[in-house]
Amino acid sequence: MTVTEIRQLLEKYKQGTLSPEELSQLEEAVVAGSFEEEIKADILHTLYTHAAPDANWPEEKKAALLQQILYTAPMRPVRNNTVRKRWIYAAAAVLAAGIITSGTYLMMRRQEPAPVAVVHPKVPLAPGSSKAMLTLADNSTITLDSSNNGALATQGSTQIVNTNGALTYKGNGSNKQPLYNTVATPRGGQYQLTLADGSRIWLNAASSVRFPAAFTGKERLVEVTGEVYFEIAKNAEMPFRVKIKTAANDMTVTVLGTSFNVMAYPDEQAIRTTLVEGAVQVARGTESSLLKPGYQASIPSAGGTFEISEADIEQTLAWKEGKFRFRNTNIKTIMRQLSRWYDIDVAYDGNVSDIDLTGVISRREDAGALLKALETTQRVKFTVDGHTITARPVAPQ
Repeated sequence: MTVTEIRQLLEKYKQGTLSPEELSQLEEAVVAGSFEEEIKADILHTLYTHAAPDANWPEEKKAALLQQILYTAPMRPVRNNTVRKRWIYAAAAVLAAGIITSGTYLMMRRQEPAPVAVVHPKVPLAPGSSKAMLTLADNSTITLDSSNNGALATQGSTQIVNTNGALTYKGNGSNKQPLYNTVATPRGGQYQLTLADGSRIWLNAASSVRFPAAFTGKERLVEVTGEVYFEIAKNAEMPFRVKIKTAANDMTVTVLGTSFNVMAYPDEQAIRTTLVEGAVQVARGTESSLLKPGYQASIPSAGGTFEISEADIEQTLAWKEGKFRFRNTNIKTIMRQLSRWYDIDVAYDGNVSDIDLTGVISRREDAGALLKALETTQRVKFTVDGHTITARPVAPQ
């Protein structure tokens, strides 16, 4: 079965026109975990924005059945066709909700689940989009978004072109003096950038990169804050260097040609460089280390030496692929990601330090749908007041 075919089955399911054979195919795909990402992205949007096909259940009944299925593993199909339709709906709902779980907690509880709280924010908390601010060498600024297309400016011999949320520098490197530009994304923004040497950069929310409009000299040097993904164009005669700095720490990454992710938000617990392919050398002061693909180097925000460890590449690059991906991730770490992407403020009422969740959810969803999915764990509850979200632990029943 292809991705196109699974999407056609999902669309037929929502329209209530699936044949028994097609329903069996969809059911088997859910059970087998096939096309998991496509099913999650499609059904999550349907679950929280439209009425459920065949069921027309109220919110509390959908949430209760979702909880019952989360309690039971593995999921098993049943023969009765009416029950089967409800089972496939609920199984899809589980996938849609990102299969958010809280470790052994859900498996240990067997009593009837309490209704999940429903969040009704007064203002829709829309996901982020492609937007940023370009600062030129003379400190003039240009607002960037997916609609501001065409040639924007010229820096020396380099032309700057914006096309559908991606900025490209086109030049021959003949500038006598480096003309430094900065691209910065706000909270709720992301952007793509191609430098004059052909290297590609992706900026997550609340991030920045400072770079010369054209590279000259013996090295290619850029400076970053926040979270940035790089695909570096190879040039052995001109190494590429990334300076990473927060208020407490700094790190330098030197590469020839490679792909890697840098995360250096000031409110996170560490600066991290994660290598996807190639080779990089990370350095701080007199300390340095060579990274292998699949590993990351981190420096604790409180200071200390490099810590080299195996990386979770899927989780690290989820933001670039348009997803939130959590694996036993603490709720405070999750909420920091949400605050940057949805441009929201987060508060806590009670101790949430032991709430670790796992799941995959599309970054295209409104915050309200994502919060509902997190609430299905019955580990945490949210209230929304404008653009402030308060998280509180749910006491075991």
